[in-house]
Amino acid sequence: MRSELEALVAAGCREITVDEPSMSCYAHREDPKRFVEIFNRTVESVAGKCHLSTHLCFGNYKGRAVGPRRYAPMFPAFLDMHVDEIHVEMASREFAELELLQVIAAKKDVAVGIIDVKSYYIETADDVANRVRACLKFAPADRLSFAPDAD
Repeated sequence: MRSELEALVAAGCREITVDEPSMSCYAHREDPKRFVEIFNRTVESVAGKCHLSTHLCFGNYKGRAVGPRRYAPMFPAFLDMHVDEIHVEMASREFAELELLQVIAAKKDVAVGIIDVKSYYIETADDVANRVRACLKFAPADRLSFAPDAD
């Protein structure tokens, strides 16, 4: 994976997101600092050479999570990841742990999943606006970006 990241940067890529479901799925029962060390060794050659982010994914094995869908076991350890931005799934979890945005935004940019891609409910413009406003209670606008929850 490291060589693929290096090739992307060499080709001129300036935005890279590493989607890593294993760390998020198993941080509740493993040492999250160990996951951070492995991740940092993987990205060390490209960190600082592009806008690097990671999506903390709860997995999508047959459309189902494979572990508790909670970020608490990952933090504060995951704040030591060598990334510029951390993307968290919020829409599919009814915005549980939204206060975590404040913790992340104190050190990094934070991308928030505000559209639930696994639901048949189609969010209205008001839903999206209300979700953005809720996020702004915990993080400044210049540290936030918004996206769908990713699979």
